[in-house]
Amino acid sequence: MDTHFIILACITAASYFTLTFSGFGTIVIALTLGAHFYPIKTLLPILVPLTPLANLYILLRHYNYINTSVLFRKIIPMMGIGFIVGIIIFSYFQGELLKKILGVLVILLSLQELARFLKNDACPRPLSKPTSAAALISAGVMQGMYASGGPLLVYVISRLNLPKSVFRSTLSAVWLIMNPILIASYIFSGKLTYASFKLSMMLLPSMVIGLFIGEFMHRRIDEKSFKFVVSLLLLVAGAAVIIN
Repeated sequence: MDTHFIILACITAASYFTLTFSGFGTIVIALTLGAHFYPIKTLLPILVPLTPLANLYILLRHYNYINTSVLFRKIIPMMGIGFIVGIIIFSYFQGELLKKILGVLVILLSLQELARFLKNDACPRPLSKPTSAAALISAGVMQGMYASGGPLLVYVISRLNLPKSVFRSTLSAVWLIMNPILIASYIFSGKLTYASFKLSMMLLPSMVIGLFIGEFMHRRIDEKSFKFVVSLLLLVAGAAVIIN
């Protein structure tokens, strides 16, 4: 176990803290920091297999908070289309320019949300149906390509003004549905191997530490502060996508 792997373990704990606290941000944050030590193509097959375990933990404890109407009528149909397209594109095209455009867009949207928060506009209107559909399809494409469609999805869902626990559980349900498909695509394409899976299991204790700290903090933050932190995380996530 070298120094780089120990650092990756710390990054893993931090990224899964973010997931358990907010419901998103795991892979974006882990890739941004971890890419300084390992190639992204190496990191994805190591980190993504851990994510369903974390989401399953959240849903086993908080399944009653899932908004099934938002999940199955709004998110899955639109995001699912983009997700399939993203997986196909990833096999042939890396799309770095597309990724950076997404990062800029997320930064602008998060700044807009932070400005609204500072103006005490606590209940923004939901996005129009065409805008929401376009954002969700784009989120699906980015999830299929880089496992980082969370920022755009979070922007759409945050405009629905859901309670923090409903927000987190609904997002976790999305990832629990989509990430196993992503893992299967890694196995089929040979990206996920016994060696990468072994490294995933070595990072499991770090994930558990992050889960419990994130759960502790989620219970103790109020709704208003939670929305502010989510907007800040969106800003970080957008910058992270550009950096990567």
